[in-house]
Amino acid sequence: MSSKRDIRSTDTTDAQTNDPTPRFEQPLSDNQIWTMLQTAANSARIMPIVKGDWESSTRSYETREDAARALIFDLSFYSDYRLSQVRRLFQQTAMRDVLTKTEIDDIVEEAYVQQNGRSYPTFA
Repeated sequence: MSSKRDIRSTDTTDAQTNDPTPRFEQPLSDNQIWTMLQTAANSARIMPIVKGDWESSTRSYETREDAARALIFDLSFYSDYRLSQVRRLFQQTAMRDVLTKTEIDDIVEEAYVQQNGRSYPTFA
C-alpha cells in the first residue's frame, strides 16, 4: 500500500505530509480517545467490541477478526494513525488476543489509505 507519509514509523507528524488535510493540533491522550469512543454517535457499535462482546454490536460482524479489524479502524482514526498508540489501546481491550502487532500495523496502514489520511478537525 502506498501513502504519502510513512505510517509505519512509531509516531507520525504533519511534517511527513504535504497534504492540506486537517490534523490534530496535539495528539490525543489514551484517555481522551477512550472518552471520544464512549461518547461517539456510533458508540453502540464500538464499545461492545472493546468489551469483547462483538456479537452484541449494532453492526453485524461475521467473525471476531472482522470486529477486531473494525475496532482497529476506529482506533486508527481517533489516534491519527499512530501505530504505537493504536497497539497500546488495542491491548487494553478484550479483543487483544485476536490480532498480532503486524496485523494491527497492516490494518492501520489500510485504514490510512482508505480514509485518504483524514482525521478529525483540529481543536480550538
